[in-house]
Amino acid sequence: MSDVFYPAAPAFDSEAPINLPRNRAEAEYGSDLLCELLGRLGHDYVFLTPGSSFRAVHDSLVNHTRNHKPQIVLCAHEEIAVAMAHGYAKATGRPSLVFLHDLVGIQHGLMAFYNAWADRQPIVVLGGSGPADPALRRRIDWIHSANTQGELVRNCTKWTDEPATLQAVLDSVARAQRVAASAPAGPTYVSVDVAIQEARIPPGVALPDIHHPRFRPAPPLAAAQHSIEQAADLIVAAEMPMISAGRPSARPEATAPLVEIVELTGAVYKDAHDAVCFPSDHPQNLTGGYGATRETEIIDAVDVLLGVDHVDLNAFLGNYGRQREALSWSAGTGARKTVIDLSLNDLMLEHWSHLNGGISPADVQILADPLYGLRQLIDALKDRARGNPAWARRARERAAEIGRRHAALRARQRAAIADGWDSRPVSVARMIAELWDAVKGRDYLLPTRNYRSWYGGIWPFDGAGRTFSCQLGGGIGYGPGAAVGAALAGRDIGKFNVAILGDGEFTMGPSAVWTAVRYRIPLLIVLHNNTSFGNDEEHQIALAKARKRPVENAWIGQRMVGPEPDYAGLARSYGAHGIGPVREPGDLKAAFREAVEVVESGGVALVDIHTRLN
Repeated sequence: MSDVFYPAAPAFDSEAPINLPRNRAEAEYGSDLLCELLGRLGHDYVFLTPGSSFRAVHDSLVNHTRNHKPQIVLCAHEEIAVAMAHGYAKATGRPSLVFLHDLVGIQHGLMAFYNAWADRQPIVVLGGSGPADPALRRRIDWIHSANTQGELVRNCTKWTDEPATLQAVLDSVARAQRVAASAPAGPTYVSVDVAIQEARIPPGVALPDIHHPRFRPAPPLAAAQHSIEQAADLIVAAEMPMISAGRPSARPEATAPLVEIVELTGAVYKDAHDAVCFPSDHPQNLTGGYGATRETEIIDAVDVLLGVDHVDLNAFLGNYGRQREALSWSAGTGARKTVIDLSLNDLMLEHWSHLNGGISPADVQILADPLYGLRQLIDALKDRARGNPAWARRARERAAEIGRRHAALRARQRAAIADGWDSRPVSVARMIAELWDAVKGRDYLLPTRNYRSWYGGIWPFDGAGRTFSCQLGGGIGYGPGAAVGAALAGRDIGKFNVAILGDGEFTMGPSAVWTAVRYRIPLLIVLHNNTSFGNDEEHQIALAKARKRPVENAWIGQRMVGPEPDYAGLARSYGAHGIGPVREPGDLKAAFREAVEVVESGGVALVDIHTRLN
């Protein structure tokens, strides 16, 4: 029986369907028409973990649209499927697509929903549901059916729907894509009743005209002109302006206008937390990083800050907890700082979580698409520069002063890197330096990195679009799936894909490696393995010190030792090339060289490196 049912299984060379007619037949079932729509909406891939509540859609993806536009990308867990779609959307800037099993599949994927919601990524999630008609339900359908299935994800999506007819499903999916892609972007969810999927197409049903204006994403939001003028006046009057950007780190087109406004105004530039939007080597860039002492010593002189699409301005300004004592922009020593917030944050306020932090400290709010608003502001500043040569001259002088600070900062960072270069376990600084040496010269994509312990001044980013912020929802387990999803996008445009993952994060989603191998997605995974849930171990150390208790016990319940997982062996079990554990710093160069060769030949490689708990 198995030989008949799986005639193509022994080779596994291709997932192209067989024994189908030369020409595609007309759609017969609701699921056929839905899959045609997904292709017309531009989806190249659909990330999924199989489930009976969308068995009809699965059949149509394979036997009607022939596993092409969209092509199935099989994931071993729903959280990984949503994370892959998250990474893919960030890497492409386009909506991505997920299909989930009913209640149980959605609950598996819920953490990843929240990460994508926090990160404002346009993910269209469809979920099998029902049957709504109780007469059609099997016993398992009763367990897995809900009155309103979207209720599970309503708090971390922009929009949900429970359409009751095939025409309503088609229209709803087209709308879901428009809503997801309109700024501020975010996930959307549509339940698709299994009975609608499996029924024949009723008379009068038609695919939506997706080229009609009603189905297009909304155009970018422009800023109110009076806000632009007010912000421009403040920047021109500033003694030491600073510009900082956050979410645009995933948008390569963000770098040019950011460089233009920084050079025009003679401002300090500093990337927001876990963002890279600006060239590292630009002389006005004072972004520091872990291990940099007094990373922005000019900060006390800053009197005006322009924040471009920050996740949480309060966090950047040091207005929380102990940060408030060390670095406050709104109170304390020195003159009060003036803050300009260019973002759409106030269009995404939530009633159930504190996702964007405390109330924005903005003195001037520019509510606009960040890059559109930035160009408006640049135009206003150019007008002022033409009529104020003294200000333009002062901007040039200020830029030269900042350049000297930049050189001093990079020198301090290099000194910090040298400290502990030969330490065992391997220092994170050396791991980054050796990895950069192996990767440099390639058109790379680094979707995930060890942002909490990232050393500045080692990896010279040329701007946005090279590495992305983390998932922003704070959920561990995002990294493996997101790295593979981003690498799929990178593969299709010829990028060299590399990701740095923590051992704790990798442990929560290692089967993503199988997906990368199965679909020939070249990827170098560097495992920053300190054998610990390091963030929480640091908390235990700090708390023990505060309570005058032994710090020697901080590792208990944190360290994954006795036995240590064989991560290289785990990677090999999924078909990847596993290297390590690398314990000697002198072995890094050879390990990375070997891994790069594997990836350049189209493979997946994992290098397990035992690193210091910083």
